[in-house]
Formats: sequence, C-alpha cells, structure tokens
Amino acid sequence: MYNLKNIKFNVFSNTLWIVAEKSLSIFGLIFVTSLVAKYIGPENFGKLVFASSIFAVLQTVAMFGSENVIFQKTSTSVKIGQRIIETTRIIRNTIYFIMAYMLIVYLYYTVDFLTLSYSLATCVAVFFSLQDVYNIYFDAQLKSKINVICNTIGLAISLLIRYIVVELKLDVIWFCAPIISLTVIPYLIRLYIYNNNKVELRKLNKNRVRIYQKYMINVGKDLVLYSFSIVLYTKICQLFLGLKSQHDLGIYSIAVTLGTSYYFVLNAIICSYMTQVYQEKNEQRSAEMLAVLNFIVFSVSLAAFIFLYLFGHTLVEWLYGPDYKEVNNIVLYLVLVCMFSGLATVADKYIICFGGHKYLRNKTLFLVFLNLFMAYFLINFYGIYGAVTSIFITELVAGTLANYFFKNGLLFKVQLKSFYIKNILGHKLGK
Repeated sequence: MYNLKNIKFNVFSNTLWIVAEKSLSIFGLIFVTSLVAKYIGPENFGKLVFASSIFAVLQTVAMFGSENVIFQKTSTSVKIGQRIIETTRIIRNTIYFIMAYMLIVYLYYTVDFLTLSYSLATCVAVFFSLQDVYNIYFDAQLKSKINVICNTIGLAISLLIRYIVVELKLDVIWFCAPIISLTVIPYLIRLYIYNNNKVELRKLNKNRVRIYQKYMINVGKDLVLYSFSIVLYTKICQLFLGLKSQHDLGIYSIAVTLGTSYYFVLNAIICSYMTQVYQEKNEQRSAEMLAVLNFIVFSVSLAAFIFLYLFGHTLVEWLYGPDYKEVNNIVLYLVLVCMFSGLATVADKYIICFGGHKYLRNKTLFLVFLNLFMAYFLINFYGIYGAVTSIFITELVAGTLANYFFKNGLLFKVQLKSFYIKNILGHKLGK
C-alpha cells in the first residue's frame, strides 16, 4: 500500500525549493501589484492584464505542447530532454513570430496607446519566456534550487523597478520595464547555468534533427490543445471581460490573483511528485500514488479556502483599498476553481504517462468549446459574475467528469481512493 510515508526525500526536498521560490514570487507580486493597482486604478490595471492575457495565449500555442514532452522525457533521460530542447526551438519561434506580428498589427489599429505599449513589452517578455524551457528541464531533474535562484533574482529586480515607479510617481508607461525584466533576467542566468552543466552530445545530422522535430510535431499536435485549454480557462474570461469592461477585468484579475495564489504550492507538489509516478512501473502502485497526490491537492485547497474565508475581506481592504471591494464577492469561488485545476493537472499528467495524447486532445476540444460558449454568453449577460461561473464549471468538469472515460474509469477509481483517509495516511483500516 502506497501512502504519504513512501514519498522520497529528494521529491520532498525539491518540492520545498519550488514552494520557497514561488512563495517569494507570489507574495512579492501580491504586495507590489497592490501598489500598482492602487496607483493606476482598476481600468488601467485592466489594460495591463488584457495585454498579458493575449500573449499568454500566444505563448501557449507557440510552445506546441513541448513543455509536457520536455518534462516527461527529461525525467527519464537527460540526453533526450536536451535533444528535444535544442532541436525544437525553431518550431516554437516560428509559430510565435507569425502570430505575434499579426496580433501587434491588429492592436496597433484597435487599442489605445497605453494598451499597445503594454502589449509590446509583453510581446518581448513572452519571447524570452518561450526560450526559457530550461526551468522545465531543471524541475524534471529535481534541481529546482537552480530555478529558485534565477527566478528570485529576476523577480527582485522587477519588483524593485515597479516600486520605484510607484514611489517616484512616474508615468504608467514605465511599467513596461519590469514586464520585460521579469523574464529576460532569469532566462539569461538559467541559460548560462544550462550551458555549463549540460551533457555533451555529439552533433546530430539533418536527418536526426528532422526525426526529433517530426516527433515533436506528432506529439505536439495533440498536446498543444491540452496546453491551450489550461491557459484558455482563465485567459478567455479575461479577454471577454477586457472587451466588455476593463474596470471589471481589473477587479476580476485581483480576485484571480488572491483566489489562486496558492496554486504555486499545488504546482510544486505535482511537479516534484509526478517524477516519482513516471518512474513507477507497477500500474496499481502508481494509481495509489496518484490518490495520495489528489488528497494533498484537496487538503492544501481546503486550508486556502478557510484562510480567505476568515481573512479575505481584511486582506483586500488592506492591500487594494475600497475600489476593489467587489473582489470579496468572488474570491472564494476562485479558490475552488484552483482546486479543480490542480486535480485536472494531476489527471492530465497521468494520462500523458499512459500515452493518452489523443484522449487529452479530445478532452481539450470539448472543454475549449464548453468554455468559449459559456464565457461568451455568461459574461455578456452577467459580466464579472458570468466570468466566475464559466471558469468554475469548466474547471469542475476538467478535474472530474472529463477524465472518467480514460482507461475504463481509472481516474474515477483513483479519486475515490483519495478519500480513504486512513490508507492515505499510512494506517490500516481499523475495526
């Protein structure tokens, strides 16, 4: 019987490193974002979020599912991981350049100067983020300590620039600088470390390069919709809200920031823990491991829900002021959204482990259309509350029902096992 006592120390240690880095990131961003939100107001803050939402979608499409492949392959073979990183870069860059160019041209003729400026800055930042797949590479090797160092340095510089802009009361266009620095600095540091520590491989001929690229395209065409759906669940609501009311988008984005702020904990646990699941050859034992992981996701989410239920109103008033009081009406629903998102991530990674790329593609197509349909109509009629309802229903389905048709209901059985508390904690069932 697999339970919490069986978790390896290196998995636990790597999780702590990721949590430490993300803790600094999320709390730093929350406090500095509060300064920015107060300084520029909900409407201008909505413009900033609108720009980042658009390019987050483009980045996901340009990655073409490679983030999942790099993580899985590096977990089992560092050499193959390096090959995929180096031979598929041209695919990611080509897709991004084409889409980014068309989008910038469109925005030039349709949005105001401030939104265009934020969009250009975000375009540059996302380009460097697209190159920085080395964070996935180090996570898969349980070397998240490297990512902690790189991201913390980049975050500290970015937050310092934002703080200076607010304190000196500079023009809001100066917020373009920290948008770019947040991705450029970690990328350059991580690239240097990668180049000095990577395994030396013989140079591939053109035919071998094409084999890797063909493999990435074949796998990526199924995974890209899966990855696209993850960002779409949150970003499509932001895009529709931004088109309807950038003031509402500013409120919604703050609620998302607070309600999903603990996702870094879930992501750290999932990333570290899934390396152990991928290495397990026994299907029954891997299912037990997944049940433990689901239990952890639920427990962390419950703690976050209780905290925001007790202290959410005070936190919003202190950080953002009375202009953002409407955040209190929706933030708890977004905690539940985050929980189901975590359960969906666990299920999706497990499906990938079984080679279920086509299942993920079909699941994603269904969820994308479901989310688009609900977001369009609910936001049109109910505004910000329609956005919350749309994302909640989508993540609920993504984390539960949409997984139950894989391998004859395997994931339904796994989720049921997640509630066998005594087994999860490592105790035999009592009388």
